[in-house]
Amino acid sequence: MNVLLLSSYELGRQPVHIASPAASLKQAGHDIRAVDTSLDELQTDDLDWAEAVAISVPMHTAKRIGDDLTVEISSYSKDLPVAHYGLYAGVGDEDGSRLVDAVFEGEYEPGLIRWVSDLQNGNFVSARHTGRSEFVVPDRSVLPSLDRYAHLEYKGESIVVGAVEASHGCRHRCRHCPIPVVYDGRMRVVPQDVVLGDIDRLVSFGARHITFGDPDFLNAPAHSVSILEQAHSSHPDVTFDATVKVEHILRHVELWPRLAEQNLLFVVSAFESVDEATLDILDKGHTVEDMVLATETLRESGIYVRPTWLPFVPWTKPHHVASLLRFITDNDLVSATDPVQLAIKLLIPEGSLLEDHPAVTPHLIRYDAAALSWQWSFAEPDVAVLHKELSAIAADASECGQEATPTLQAIWKTTAARLDLEIGALPQNGVDTPRLTESWFCCAEPTESQAVSLKIGGA
Repeated sequence: MNVLLLSSYELGRQPVHIASPAASLKQAGHDIRAVDTSLDELQTDDLDWAEAVAISVPMHTAKRIGDDLTVEISSYSKDLPVAHYGLYAGVGDEDGSRLVDAVFEGEYEPGLIRWVSDLQNGNFVSARHTGRSEFVVPDRSVLPSLDRYAHLEYKGESIVVGAVEASHGCRHRCRHCPIPVVYDGRMRVVPQDVVLGDIDRLVSFGARHITFGDPDFLNAPAHSVSILEQAHSSHPDVTFDATVKVEHILRHVELWPRLAEQNLLFVVSAFESVDEATLDILDKGHTVEDMVLATETLRESGIYVRPTWLPFVPWTKPHHVASLLRFITDNDLVSATDPVQLAIKLLIPEGSLLEDHPAVTPHLIRYDAAALSWQWSFAEPDVAVLHKELSAIAADASECGQEATPTLQAIWKTTAARLDLEIGALPQNGVDTPRLTESWFCCAEPTESQAVSLKIGGA
């Protein structure tokens, strides 16, 4: 069968969630085409060729854009079967209406293969599979070249990046995260030979830096560290980054000098807030003091830290925002902070662990099916206005490719003026911290240009 795989957004990375099912479907005997619509316009020729379409929706932005794309495809060919697969595939069906013919959450490859092989049954299929699956080395040949995706900027160089996943799911259940809704504290490792084979191919295609896109690289420390060591042995000039929880950074203090020797360049860590009550509500498993210790631990090992933040929640008060900006300056994290991080507002998707939390429920207004999130109100009107202003600053800077420092300066000035609070020194150009050129984030709302209804070329 002719299967068209579509990706709409994967954090500026060459999408592993196209490459992986492409390999599995080819192995099952199907013909594959792929289009990354974040880079290329979908053509009528692709739809005319296809007998089935599967759209990757691994995160909020991807699902929002994927829904728009599905509407456009249905308008062009109402009889063409369409499936959504990935972490967000099941989001948005709370009223029983269905844009798609099939939904596959979790470990989606087995469901996709069964669906494609048995399309004649014509019945709606919905599957959430978190058990063990068979993996093959992802097929990158169906995708645009790596040099069209986000690069690593470091020491005046622009370095080609590839992204892999050594595990799926997560052992933790942070309440604001969409992963526990599907995996419920489970995680699944991708076999080492598959991950290493993928890294080998990415390097052969020009990658000189590899991002481990796992929800948490140290959910399975022995597995992940072994992969990193073998990858470094095979490619000693390649650098790496990974995402790790604060509590794992501190639990595995002894690992960091060893990982630094394997060219682990930086770690992304979900700090989220400098308000202890917020950290407790989100069930982050760390304190503000832990965040300081984690930063120091990584730096002492020669590894950079890039924190992620969630500054705007329903109960955010002006002094919370001011304290966050002071924390960033006091701990020399300005150059490690992407501006969008300071404008992120809590998303509460369907089935979120926060839906029934007593700190959240008083602020809920209604579920917005189009936005795939609950609408909620700020307790502080000034904070609501500030969020809109900072979101506009971050989005405009992202669209225009503006440098981070002037954008952060605008955020600092706007916050000080709006809240009439002392927030500390304005950011200046600091140390050369490695950064990826894609500054947007999976839990940020899509920008206007990302969220516009997609059109099909030639239609």
